[in-house]
Amino acid sequence: MIKGHSTGTGTAWYGTPCVCRRGARYLLAMLLTALLAGSLGSASPASAQDGRPIVRPGDTTGSGFHPLTPLFRLFGVENRRQRVRIKERNPRQRIQQPREPARPVVVEVPKEADARVILVVGDSLAGELAEGLEATYAEVASVRVDSLVLDDVGLAGAGPGDLGDRISGIVQGRKVAVVVALIGSHDVSDIETATATAGFRSEEWNTAYDRRVGAFISAARAQRTPLVWVGLPPPKGQARRADFSHINTVAKQRVDAGNAIYVDVWDVFLDENGGYTSYGPDVEGTRRRLRSGDGIGFTWHGRRKIAFFAERSIARILGSSGAFAFEGVEDDPNFIVLTGRQGAPETVLAGAEDARNEPVADTPQYRLIVQGAPLAPANGRVDDFRRVE
Repeated sequence: MIKGHSTGTGTAWYGTPCVCRRGARYLLAMLLTALLAGSLGSASPASAQDGRPIVRPGDTTGSGFHPLTPLFRLFGVENRRQRVRIKERNPRQRIQQPREPARPVVVEVPKEADARVILVVGDSLAGELAEGLEATYAEVASVRVDSLVLDDVGLAGAGPGDLGDRISGIVQGRKVAVVVALIGSHDVSDIETATATAGFRSEEWNTAYDRRVGAFISAARAQRTPLVWVGLPPPKGQARRADFSHINTVAKQRVDAGNAIYVDVWDVFLDENGGYTSYGPDVEGTRRRLRSGDGIGFTWHGRRKIAFFAERSIARILGSSGAFAFEGVEDDPNFIVLTGRQGAPETVLAGAEDARNEPVADTPQYRLIVQGAPLAPANGRVDDFRRVE
């Protein structure tokens, strides 16, 4: 409470002057702010010698500093400024490429009643090869692709004779034009023989595996049916690649000796440095993922690619795209088809009867080609072997 008493000149006040002092401080602060803002705010910004603007007291544009803040604090006035909340930007969303379908829809044309049969035999890789060949011959009415696939069956395990018996029964039961084999991905194991166990990669194992590959070929070719053996592709992992390479080496020796065709697909699924890669060009030259996640199998584009190389060898037997059949060569897989047969085979070479541009006698060409006489040496020529003295 503030008390006062009267004097001759007026009323004198005494007591606690906190209210009056606080109001005086506030008015003084507002006055200083108005004077400083009015004297400096209207002036045009000056520039230093280097061309940059000079920041004057009171110029708080783009800054969190206010030059009168210490004065406000001295007089007990709070400088309350509205805070601007910065809205956080959403992180840039990753653009996802559209995934390609795992297996496009393949529409096959109706097959002819006497269509030639390609029988694909082997383990799970053979099933993937069969899918690629079905797409390859989808529009060829004269060729049909069948398969005999046992996922976990190999030649090193127990019961390889059962697979051979089933192949013989299929080949004898219908007209099979060619047998395509892809097997061996489950053969990285020991072989149980009648007397002992042959360790993988040992000489005993090589002998036993060679004998089983030979029995497989004999069963497939029981009716003199051509056989195309597709080698194992390179798997992921250096140790496993060495194992698959060893299996290919032993199998290729027996396939070549058994009058069959061996298709080597090892290098076409490696990178330029000879290492494993899941990607590579497809049959159309577009870079795509070719191998599956397990490092052994194939994606759809990989199946089409391995089928492409198998079809090149099948064409040696069936002709281009299977459209041309060559009678009398079904039992000769070494017969190479270069073009389709367009008509009756020619028996006389072109130009044999009506030969022109015959060599003229007594010319250097005549003496060299017909008589076999060497040309006269010429100075400075590479064939001048005369001794220079």
